[in-house]
Amino acid sequence: MTATVSTIDTQLHGQIRWDYREEKTRVYSLYELAKSKVWKTSEAPWEALVDHSLPPSRHQFEPLAGFAPFDALPSSRRIDCSWYRHGLEISDILHGEQGALLVSSQLVSCMPDIEAKLFASSQVSDEARHVEFFSRYLLEVVGDVHPPSDAVAALIKAMVNDPRWDYKFIACQILIESLALARLQDIRRATLVPVLAHAIDFISADEARHVKFGTEILRRHLASLNASELQTRSDFVVDHLLGLADAMNIYTRIANEFDWDVRALRFHLRQNRIRQPQPRHDLFRQLMLNMNSVGLLTPQTERRLSGLA
Repeated sequence: MTATVSTIDTQLHGQIRWDYREEKTRVYSLYELAKSKVWKTSEAPWEALVDHSLPPSRHQFEPLAGFAPFDALPSSRRIDCSWYRHGLEISDILHGEQGALLVSSQLVSCMPDIEAKLFASSQVSDEARHVEFFSRYLLEVVGDVHPPSDAVAALIKAMVNDPRWDYKFIACQILIESLALARLQDIRRATLVPVLAHAIDFISADEARHVKFGTEILRRHLASLNASELQTRSDFVVDHLLGLADAMNIYTRIANEFDWDVRALRFHLRQNRIRQPQPRHDLFRQLMLNMNSVGLLTPQTERRLSGLA
């Protein structure tokens, strides 16, 4: 049986600021924007009926289409498989959102000035809303929440347990938020579920605001580091990205569930990526843009990422 609880043990090195007379910067503007953009999950169109006799995504976005064992399934079983794939995908997004919730709550203490603490507190509220939405969506619409893949669980534990605020910040604001932005837009284009489409529009706006906050804070901090320190942090991002490769490719779990040959399915998916390279390109492009904006895209790292894309 999969464990439903994991323990964390971390030591935070934060700051308490007693001087509130600070010059207002772009970070404060982002905080003001965050306050004006609060939305409620309860106002999403939950009443819109979801027909489970139809797949959750448009057929042209189904990556399993063209794989002989999938195509050979009866129509109802193919739809079940699509919903199972969708549930795995959204479950990992949910777990990532909880990781961002935990880390952003820690960052309130770690941030160097008051306005950064204020924005970090608004991000805690945003991430809580995302966890609320995706957990309700999985339980009420999809039917179940799946455990996190090993790589997703490992990244979340590493973020939460790391005592270094900038590593937490890089993992949360650059790695997870960048991947989430790209993946959510991919799902938004494909989904046939009204409540999911509605929420993704709001969640994506929240995530974009978090990335802008991360860019503002990290650009100043990383500029103070030497080349070796910068490369270490850059490698941290890419190493975890490589670890997430299996998590982003949830199809091994699908193959095991449907008793398919894993190697044959992986070959099909590689061919599918060759035929439709845009989603993967968008994923890495978003990450590379955000890494470049804060100074983490070193020549060495750019070569590593270009090989992956």
